Amino acid sequence: MRPLSIAMVTEYAYPILGGVSEHVHFLSRALAGRGHDVTVVTGNVGNDAEVADVDRGAYRDHGYRTTRIGRSVPVRANGSIARMTVGVGIKHQTATAVRGMDVVHAQGLASPTLPMAVLRVSTAPCTVGTFHTYFDDGHWMYDRLRTYVRNSLARLDRRIAVSEACITALAPYFPGEWDIVPNGIDCTLYRPPGPDEERPPGPPRILFVGRFDPRNALGDLLEAAAILASERREFTVQIIGDGPARPEYERKARSLGIWDRIEWLGLLNEERPRFYRDADVMAAPCVLASFGVVLLEALASGTPVVAADNVGFRQVIRGDVPGRFVPPHDPPALARALAGILDDPAAAADIARRGRAAVEADFGWPGVTDRIEQIYRDVLDSKRRIPAPTVHTGGPA
Repeated sequence: MRPLSIAMVTEYAYPILGGVSEHVHFLSRALAGRGHDVTVVTGNVGNDAEVADVDRGAYRDHGYRTTRIGRSVPVRANGSIARMTVGVGIKHQTATAVRGMDVVHAQGLASPTLPMAVLRVSTAPCTVGTFHTYFDDGHWMYDRLRTYVRNSLARLDRRIAVSEACITALAPYFPGEWDIVPNGIDCTLYRPPGPDEERPPGPPRILFVGRFDPRNALGDLLEAAAILASERREFTVQIIGDGPARPEYERKARSLGIWDRIEWLGLLNEERPRFYRDADVMAAPCVLASFGVVLLEALASGTPVVAADNVGFRQVIRGDVPGRFVPPHDPPALARALAGILDDPAAAADIARRGRAAVEADFGWPGVTDRIEQIYRDVLDSKRRIPAPTVHTGGPA
C-alpha cells in the first residue's frame, strides 16, 4: 500500500499541553513511523523561536512536519480554556496548508475553530474528523451556529469519537453514524519502574496532572489533602499543570495550611512519565471529561488511580481496567479513597499490575493507529470504486 500524505489539523499541538495535543502528537508520530507523510497544521502560539525549536524537534525525532498559520488565542468555553486560530486571510492560509493532501484529519472539532474551518476548504479525497469533547446540557456554540456546523460536518467522509460519551453529547446535534476510536497511550514511554529502578525516598506521593481549569477541580484535591494532613499523615502532593487560576489555588493551599505539602511542578512534558512512575497514587478529581488520557498514563505507569466519577472517566475505568471512583466535588470521599490506596500496598500492587495489562491490551498506539489508518483506507477505496461520470463529447443523443 502506498504511503499517504496526511494533514492533521488542530488547535492543540505542542508546546500546548493537553489530551488533544497528546493524541495529535502520538498519532502523527505513529503514522509517520509507518511511512506516511504527516503534517500537523495549527496556529502560531507563544514565543516564535521557542515554538520553531519544538517543531524542528518534532520532525527530527518523530518524523512529522508542522505548518503554523494565523495566531492561536485562548478563549473560555465549556468549563475550560479553549483555543481559536485567527488572522487575516486565514481561510486562504488553511486551504494552502492542506492542498494536495490524500487525507485531511480534523482533530477536536468545535465551531468556529481551525479544524471546523478546514472542512469547508478541503479538497482531499478523504476528510475525517475526530471529536474529543463531552458536555452537559448543550453547547452554546453548537446551539448558535448549528447551521454552519452542520453544513461543515456534512463534508466529512467519516466521523470519529474518542468515546461513547462524546457521541451521547453530540448525537442530538449531529445524528448519524459514528466510529469510536479511543485515545491511545505510548506504553513504552509510560511504563512501570524497571527491576533496577526504585521510587525515590521520601513520603508517599500523590500526583495531579491537568490544566488549572474549574472542571479539573484541583481545589477538591487541596481540601482532601488538608483532611489527610489533619490525620497526621505524611505525604506530598505533586501538581503538574498551570493556568490563570494558579494564584487562586496557591492562596487556597496556604489558607488550608498545606503549602509545605505541595510541589508546584508547572507544565511538564518530557519529564512527566518519570513522575507517574514515582507516584504512589494519582488523584483525578476532574468532574467533566470526554475520556481519561491521564488515567491511562498513570495505569500504564503502574500507578493506581482515584478519580471523580464522571461519564468520560467511565469510558476508561471499566471492564478489566481497574480504578476507584469517588463522587464529584466530595473532598472527604477523595481523602478516604487516597488513604485506602496508601494504606494497602498489596491492593495498590494488584491495581498496578492489572491496570498495566489492560492498557497495553486495549489502548496501545499500534492498535489505535491500525483502526484510524483503516478508516483512511476504507474511505479512499470507496472513492476509487465510484464510477467516473460519463463525459459527453457531442454527437447524436
